[in-house]
Amino acid sequence: MVTALRAGDQLAIGQIYDTYGARLYAYSYDLLADHELAADALRDAFIVADHRIRELANPDELGAWLYALTRAEALRLGVSDDIPADAAQGTRGDKFARAALDVYAMLPPETREILDLAFRHRMVDADLALVMDMSEEQIGQAVGDAQEDLENGLAAVLANRVGDPRCAEIAELGKRFDRLDAKGVDPWLETVARHVKQDKACADHIENRRPLRLFEELPQTFVPPGVRARVLDTLRDPAGASFCQRIADRAGRFDESGFPTGGGKTSTGSARKLLPVAGIALVLAAVGGGAWAFMGGSGNNPSSSPTTSTSTSAPAAGGSSSAAGGTTVPTTPQPTDSQAASTADGGATGGSTGTTGGTSHRTTSTSKKSSSSSHSSTPSRKPTTTTSTTSSPTTSEPPPPDTSTTNGLPSSTPSTTPPTSTSSTS
Repeated sequence: MVTALRAGDQLAIGQIYDTYGARLYAYSYDLLADHELAADALRDAFIVADHRIRELANPDELGAWLYALTRAEALRLGVSDDIPADAAQGTRGDKFARAALDVYAMLPPETREILDLAFRHRMVDADLALVMDMSEEQIGQAVGDAQEDLENGLAAVLANRVGDPRCAEIAELGKRFDRLDAKGVDPWLETVARHVKQDKACADHIENRRPLRLFEELPQTFVPPGVRARVLDTLRDPAGASFCQRIADRAGRFDESGFPTGGGKTSTGSARKLLPVAGIALVLAAVGGGAWAFMGGSGNNPSSSPTTSTSTSAPAAGGSSSAAGGTTVPTTPQPTDSQAASTADGGATGGSTGTTGGTSHRTTSTSKKSSSSSHSSTPSRKPTTTTSTTSSPTTSEPPPPDTSTTNGLPSSTPSTTPPTSTSSTS
């Protein structure tokens, strides 16, 4: 497929999508917890793959490369702190599966991502290290730590919810789970881990029953209808060539193996959540500067007129923002030279998708790192915010979007005309 795509075979990108698209969408959705943003990230990742396939040094690493591209685009949009709001639908009332989902949901986003890739996407350490930009030794330790956290926590929660006559202490620890807040997660996990290490019966129970299997069997999300058509139509439509080129250029520099570096891979967190705060801070700074100029800046020259200070605002990348609980408020901005945004497809979730090649990860936990370095498997990543200066608000409306649809969803390639109105964040 790599050779065909490099040779310009128009069918190659479709074959690659059919092989990897469903898994990449599920991965993107788990990171972003939003169907529209997940479809945007998937589309942009395939645009980058199509335009920069010659930079991939080893064609055998195509799968890991596509995951890395998808991860970079998801990080560019801002990884959600929460799991998707509809994730519980996949448990279908199964109390064991729901317990696995509840314990998974309390873990930090970085830990959840490693668990997803290692145990639900069946990614081997060598590929996982490429995706996460870590050494195999580092990723092996990170996977072991994440597995231990999930298994220990799940053992305690199940002991409380379904009863465990073998150990009243771990059942009591399970009762504390429902009262945890964000600050209490790490201390609780450390307490459970100490108990498991001291109580051989509990340790043997975890090793024999492998509660991690409950997590591995959680279903992945379905790809909403129309996503495949949007991705491939965007690539094949000559009218979208300039749009696709901007997306490919935006991906930035790749390393000697052809994997993305900097930008998306080194920035994490909730960029969407930080944008409103950044906008408020910039406005306050502008107002303070204007007040200083009026009250003190012209104090030595009574005849001078006060200067007019322009305020800056931070536009939301992607053109849409998601609220808590998975509800989205889509907008329809057109792509500009610095960002390309379009409305992506929504849809229902549920069911399961295929898994990547390779063997499953370890079934016994590795040694736990010290509490001072817990959950530090990936480097600290800070979202980047682009600011633009506006002298006054405009009342002109943006041009109406193309009303053509595919399966009831927008399918046209976004226009390359810059918008004349400013966008606001939810």
